[in-house]
Amino acid sequence: MNRMQSSATPILAAIEGMSFYRVSGRIAKGVLLCLGIASFSSVIPVKLLGQTNGGKQSDVSPQIQEYFQTAKQAEKAGDYEGAVNAYLAILKIRPDFAEMRQNLGLVYYVQNKNQEAISSFQTALKRKPDLLGANLFLGMAWARTNQYEKAILPLKTALSLNPNERNAYLNLGLSYVETGQLDDAAQVLQQGLQRFPKDVDMLYNLGKVYTKMMTTTFQRMAEAEPDSYRVHQLLGESYEARRETTRAIEEYKTAIARKPGTPGLQYALANIYWKEGDLEQAEKGFKKELEISPEQYLATWKLGNIYLIRRQTDQAIVFLKRALEQKPDLGQAHRDLARALAEKGDLDGAMDHYKKVTELAPDEPTVHYRLALIYKQMGKQQEERAELERFQQLKAARDQREKAAKTLPSGDEELERSTADTDSEIQ
Repeated sequence: MNRMQSSATPILAAIEGMSFYRVSGRIAKGVLLCLGIASFSSVIPVKLLGQTNGGKQSDVSPQIQEYFQTAKQAEKAGDYEGAVNAYLAILKIRPDFAEMRQNLGLVYYVQNKNQEAISSFQTALKRKPDLLGANLFLGMAWARTNQYEKAILPLKTALSLNPNERNAYLNLGLSYVETGQLDDAAQVLQQGLQRFPKDVDMLYNLGKVYTKMMTTTFQRMAEAEPDSYRVHQLLGESYEARRETTRAIEEYKTAIARKPGTPGLQYALANIYWKEGDLEQAEKGFKKELEISPEQYLATWKLGNIYLIRRQTDQAIVFLKRALEQKPDLGQAHRDLARALAEKGDLDGAMDHYKKVTELAPDEPTVHYRLALIYKQMGKQQEERAELERFQQLKAARDQREKAAKTLPSGDEELERSTADTDSEIQ
């Protein structure tokens, strides 16, 4: 089998690692179909007891009111069979009482009696199409039973009746994903985030939708031209993310061979060498990248960083200043330039750039350690102690965050550090 024939298989394998979560199982659906007893109770329309098709309180008999109170007490006690019996007794007297038919469906829903719930909600909606609870939970029941196409309309109706209905956004997003309507899924989850900007479930699911969209696009790319430079670039990125350095280097080299003048490819290869501490190969690669893309500020900064590590301070300053001309808010270049200026004895200049880092990255601890060293050289003991204290506080906080989120992916190139970078860790 030649390389062109075999490339499609690894690209699909690489993409699979980034693919959308499987939602056909009950555990995955539980992420979206989250419903506590409080939500259940709040939707049951206690205040609708007195409403009928004519909206007259006098149409509700004392017997129905008695059964209703029995149902509510049973729900509160967790006696759902008792609640069902009470609602059935009401409906035997008043088959047209849509709200009670809705309540019956809700009790079935909580018991995971999905078909009975669906039937009750459908009957209620035939009499009153604008019942919020019946629409919402009918959609959720359809989604719970993997009938996503049917879930879409009632969930959309629920949102039109109450735009603040969180569960409708989540379940509608799931239903769109399962029916292949990814653009609609992203749109509805974005709308939900406008209402609930800090909702972690909504943020998580939106991220998964974007991942699914990305995966689908990459699959199409791999199928269209499996041996293209872009496929090898993507494979390189995938192997790099999985820390399979040798395979990543091979794929980046193949991508470069396919299309040598493509911006970003030389940088990607050089960046692996830089992170691994192979500064000679990194230097060659970054220089090649700048021949193709002189505006590549990350390559410019990292060349400055390499020269700083080698104590070629004057050369480092040239590249670091150039990087800041290209990208004035590049905190790493400010940090490295400050170190270079300090080595040249320009303590005031170094302090200016370190303070810029504190503005750009208030939670970065290392810069305060460096500031403490500057103040020590200046003989300012009080300022030195303050910076050391701030360093310890921020470092402890950072360590705790990294421990909590150590498995989360990061795509921020500017946070990368070379293994040779002495600021990568300060004991």
